[in-house]
Amino acid sequence: MNISHENRLLLYCAQPRIPEDALNKVKDIMCPALNWEVVLESAFWHGIAPLLYNNLKDTQENHLIPREIMAQLRTAYHGNLARNMYLYTELKRILETLCDKGVKVIVLKGAALAKTVYGDIGLRQMGDVDLLVKREDLPHAEDIMSGLGYRFQGDMTPDWYRENHQHISYIHPEKNIPVEIHWHIARRAHLSRIRIVDTDIIERWWKGAKTIEFSGIKVCILCPEDLILHLCLHFFKHRFISQSEGFTSKGALIQMCDIFQTLKHYRDEIDWGRLTSEAEKYGIEGLIYTTLFIVREIMGEHDDVFHNAFRRFRSEDLDKKLVRLIKRRILMRDDDHTLVPSTLIQSQIAHTFQEKVKILVRGVFPHPEVIAKRYSVPSSSTIIYFYYVISPLSLLLKHMNVLWNIPHVKEEIILKKWINEKD
Repeated sequence: MNISHENRLLLYCAQPRIPEDALNKVKDIMCPALNWEVVLESAFWHGIAPLLYNNLKDTQENHLIPREIMAQLRTAYHGNLARNMYLYTELKRILETLCDKGVKVIVLKGAALAKTVYGDIGLRQMGDVDLLVKREDLPHAEDIMSGLGYRFQGDMTPDWYRENHQHISYIHPEKNIPVEIHWHIARRAHLSRIRIVDTDIIERWWKGAKTIEFSGIKVCILCPEDLILHLCLHFFKHRFISQSEGFTSKGALIQMCDIFQTLKHYRDEIDWGRLTSEAEKYGIEGLIYTTLFIVREIMGEHDDVFHNAFRRFRSEDLDKKLVRLIKRRILMRDDDHTLVPSTLIQSQIAHTFQEKVKILVRGVFPHPEVIAKRYSVPSSSTIIYFYYVISPLSLLLKHMNVLWNIPHVKEEIILKKWINEKD
């Protein structure tokens, strides 16, 4: 895999501490010719700017880093630390109130990882706070959030989210803290793609949850096996399923770091037999194996971390073509290459000519509410019909460069097709 010096430095620093055996390699990379602007932009793109600062601030070669670059990284770390301290103070208030009212909670993703596997809350960026509650406790949790001053946030009604989504979003208007209350791991349309169509997996997660001391109170987090499953599913969801424009690399490195650090932190606790059994039950063993394989390929061999994992999976569960494509694409920023419209990709995946035509027509002439939202006009206005005329032209102009990037189109089709074949 041909990796630039800038990206290689990012990979070495995409963890709390650079491994001892990699320090000399980092010294060789850090030279005056390094493009530090690219390093900085990529670090922010991938969500690892605080990690990069933490690793570079103590290196003997930090005098080679331009002062303005180091200043921006320092600001990123300390700003993230201050932000997370603020988030955790508010999280404690929310958790105490939910607990007092009898609502059980599992803390998910960044808020749980920063406290456990990273060991420094300034290293893991968090856009919001994610909490899992039981479905039957959802109405109570919503009332509690409202009582704490949080307001519903969304394009559709709360009822729509309860029926079609996996979480409801809230934000405190004065504190500007987004909180997502989850009752499942993905929306129904996404779950059907990976055959997790019932609540059984969530019930098992609740049974396996472990209790830890969290900001002075006892709360639940996912057990190591379920945490790894969740992080792998979350990685693929954000890379493929929820992206309207196909594959994206934004935030990929921090998600891979989450997986890698979780494997390292819990290496002596993970029950790989249970994990692979759960993956097989839900038909996602290929997805999990492929994700772990990609993480190892990108983050480095680290046999002490991955040895037990790969003993449990079958070689036929690994899609090597997909691994090669993602390895080549994962470090590319989306603004570095053409994005292929998902409508074109989905039409190519369709099995029949009629399905291809239907998908393309739906993409070019969407529902009136979609047009209304896209062009900020009332859905009841007759002017919508005017936008049905200009919409095809604007789409053509927007994606005209796709015609000159056919190999990239084929890559996107392969990536999307892999996901669809898991239905």
